[in-house]
Amino acid sequence: MKKNYWNESFVPPEADEFLDVVKQEFAKSFEIKESFISDWLKHHNNSKGKWIRARLALASGGLLGLSSQTYIKWAVVCELIHSASLLHDDICDEDSTRRGKTSLWKEFGIPAAICTGDYLIAESFRKLTEIEQGWHQNILLKLLSSSVKEIIFGQSLDVSFNHLDINNSQLKKIAVEKTAPLIAMPMMGMFQCKELTEDECLALKEISNELGLAYQYLNDIENIIGYEQEASSDFLKGRPNLMVIKVLKNLSSLDRRIIINQPTKLANFVSRKDFERSQEEISEILSNAMSHIHRLPIVIQPVIESLKDEINKRLKLI
Repeated sequence: MKKNYWNESFVPPEADEFLDVVKQEFAKSFEIKESFISDWLKHHNNSKGKWIRARLALASGGLLGLSSQTYIKWAVVCELIHSASLLHDDICDEDSTRRGKTSLWKEFGIPAAICTGDYLIAESFRKLTEIEQGWHQNILLKLLSSSVKEIIFGQSLDVSFNHLDINNSQLKKIAVEKTAPLIAMPMMGMFQCKELTEDECLALKEISNELGLAYQYLNDIENIIGYEQEASSDFLKGRPNLMVIKVLKNLSSLDRRIIINQPTKLANFVSRKDFERSQEEISEILSNAMSHIHRLPIVIQPVIESLKDEINKRLKLI
């Protein structure tokens, strides 16, 4: 078995064996005759990710004993939706880079990025029709639709609030609604196809909400230091950022006015203590997430643990 993102001691061989199949099917979705969108898709696909959502679907589907045909197709669907969300998110956030490369909207324009994202959403729904078990199709169609809506609701909040007036609870709500659905969806689809209990599904949602918040908080910290992006671009472009809100809250009125009037000076007011405090808060969020893990099937618990470990690994690099 190939070395992968998770601990090899518990991941079913299918999770890696079928990852290559997922990548092949994903690539086929990018092979279209329309020349403009084809070029845009090629540019976007050159920016490689970790295939986390595909692996979550493959691992949970395999561990729960579902049909490999179902969880392979579902893994592709999850990656297509994730790709679409990145394209639209970059436009809303005015991010000029994605994974170290020029973002699609910056390279080809906003209309190109919108069209490409819309195509990927449409393709994800079409891909569901390839699932052979009809009742799995129905379950996953409903979940896909509701998850996309949740992501849109979260993004709409993100672009609507003033980044200086927003409070901590509002910012947490945005973080959860934007990020959690794409963590829960790959596994939730397999939970529902396996007909797990309502409490097991609820526990997965509650855990995913906490993990989504932790991921977003971590992303906000990485934005401050400029990890694979322009340093402090959230604040410079008027976007909500959890760590910035906490930094501003602890400053004097004078220092706060200085930063508001001269945003480029933000880095001068962020201390090592601010980073340590944020790291501690993320660790607490992860502890809250893990407090629900006993409600999940035992075979799935290591998958959740792997997500926590990935966040902790990135946290240590700050």
